Amino acid sequence: MDYAKKPLPFRASLFCALAMASTLLCAQPSGNAQSNDGQHRKPPPEALDACKSLKAGQDCNFTSPHGAVSGTCFAPEGKPLACRPKNAPNGAPPAPKQ
Repeated sequence: MDYAKKPLPFRASLFCALAMASTLLCAQPSGNAQSNDGQHRKPPPEALDACKSLKAGQDCNFTSPHGAVSGTCFAPEGKPLACRPKNAPNGAPPAPKQ
């Protein structure tokens, strides 16, 4: 099919469709906070190590690639105990109360 010989409205529609498709591809979330099935990502190994000798609710800290992190040891049901940062994203469950 020779698109150059098609009328201008067809070419404009094709261009718009391609532009929108590429925009949608670029606008996909990076997957850092959650995967597509709604599950939270796994904590980094440093967060798991920080709570190895602690109990849920105790203060913890570790060094991540982004710098020093302080938080509270937390284990969602069925998950390992890990240091959850004090400034955890909104999707994180609330810190346990003592």
